[in-house]
Amino acid sequence: MKRVVVGTVFRGLGLAGLFAILFAVNGLGCRQKAPVAPEAPEANAPAPAEMPEANVPAETPGEAAVEPQPDKVLVTVNGAPITSGQVQQRIDVEFKPKLDKLAAQSPELAAQQTKMLQKALTDRLINERLLDEQVKAAQIKVTEEEVVTDIGKQLGALDTPMTIEQYKAIVLAQGGDFEAQKDYRLRGMTYEKLLAAKKGAEIGVAEEEVKKYYDENVTEFEVPEQVQASHILLSTKPTDPNADPNEVKAQAKQKADELLKELKDGGDFAALAKEHSSCPSKARGGDLGQFTRGRMVKPFEEAAFALKAGELSDVVETDFGYHIIKVTEHTDASTTTFEEAKDGITEKLSRQKKAEVMKAYLETLRDGAKIVFADGSTPQASPPVITAPAEPNQG
Repeated sequence: MKRVVVGTVFRGLGLAGLFAILFAVNGLGCRQKAPVAPEAPEANAPAPAEMPEANVPAETPGEAAVEPQPDKVLVTVNGAPITSGQVQQRIDVEFKPKLDKLAAQSPELAAQQTKMLQKALTDRLINERLLDEQVKAAQIKVTEEEVVTDIGKQLGALDTPMTIEQYKAIVLAQGGDFEAQKDYRLRGMTYEKLLAAKKGAEIGVAEEEVKKYYDENVTEFEVPEQVQASHILLSTKPTDPNADPNEVKAQAKQKADELLKELKDGGDFAALAKEHSSCPSKARGGDLGQFTRGRMVKPFEEAAFALKAGELSDVVETDFGYHIIKVTEHTDASTTTFEEAKDGITEKLSRQKKAEVMKAYLETLRDGAKIVFADGSTPQASPPVITAPAEPNQG
């Protein structure tokens, strides 16, 4: 079984590399997840970009709302213009699918979020222009091969590895632009090389620092008890509004008992799940993947965690119907060792240091640059925090 250790969360494919450092990105609010039904496991696929919650800042000089005029110059950086069209292109690449979904639910909120993104991404492009000047002066290059290798490495490190083509299909299915994201990653890797060339000595992480972090954050490396299970669900929800609910329930119970007997006699669980289960997991032979306590409805959870690997449950009743559960893996609670966690911790501390060094470096570049907005104002002392659309009624 693959354990998730520190560092996994830093392998985002949408906002990759130092782009998360160039602009302070608010994370999603911490929300306690309610137990979910077995038929609704979380998808294990990377999202092209995370969408932090909205926090629209008050307007200040140089941050006026941008009108949709592609050639309108918003700001010049050392004499080079940044236009409204360039800002909109970046919004489209990173946030268009989410904004479109948000607009369908609340056009007013979508407009508000777009206005906020226009401000924040204008500042992002200012930072990029300043860094691009340094990249050009240092003659730093990143090849297409390096980018493809890097993306492939990140995808291979996921709990459920996937190929670049599979990831590309996900991006396109969500309305994203894979080629633009790849170019975005190339830019991020270029900035990483620049930072290493300019500030390499300041971003190294000693093993003593890694061990200190591990010792002071032991609870972070505790792995809860978890199981990997498959199930067959016989739904008790009538599909015919005129049907007798009690009769539907009785028929489902009878069918569940028959399937359990067939399984005990040597029946193929995956095949029977595909044929009879009411859960979408039937396409995977009933496989729900790994889960910890608190993720499934209580009767299902109690039955699943009482089983050993390879064991089959009796018929289990929940609000969704009757389940037959087969556990394929049962892992006791444990603590990830220092050796197992070391690489992830090193990656985490390295990124923290890079963030600090990049922030200071950018402040130096901004102090020495001539940045003038269209209204003649100069930027704030500190760049605005970038936030992004949050969908209505999120729990």
